[in-house]
Amino acid sequence: MKKLMTAVLAVFTMGVSGIASADNFANVYTCKLQDDVEMEAVQAANSKWLKFVNARVEGGGITSSVGTAVVGNQEVFLFVDSYPSLSSWAATAELLDSDAGEELDGLFDDLTECSENRLWKLEGTK
Repeated sequence: MKKLMTAVLAVFTMGVSGIASADNFANVYTCKLQDDVEMEAVQAANSKWLKFVNARVEGGGITSSVGTAVVGNQEVFLFVDSYPSLSSWAATAELLDSDAGEELDGLFDDLTECSENRLWKLEGTK
């Protein structure tokens, strides 16, 4: 029994370390709120967006955060969309080019103005 538990623990540890060392990708948008828009409206639209893409991109696992400045330029905020793989980012981009995706992306038109974005490859430090 002890050998079985050791083997199970070893397999579990290898699996977790493989996940921890896997590449992640973050699509980061720098944005400003449109006049008279509250951050709560942006969060609500982002929540709809996140549910939509996770329901339609194989494997899901996509996360999204809204970052606001604590120090510095507080007029801008960030959308940080994190993807477990480059293929899930590409599938999301393709989905957002569809009619349904364009309609969903339109939720943000009256809320935000985004000036730039970058796709980052994130590698954990060992």
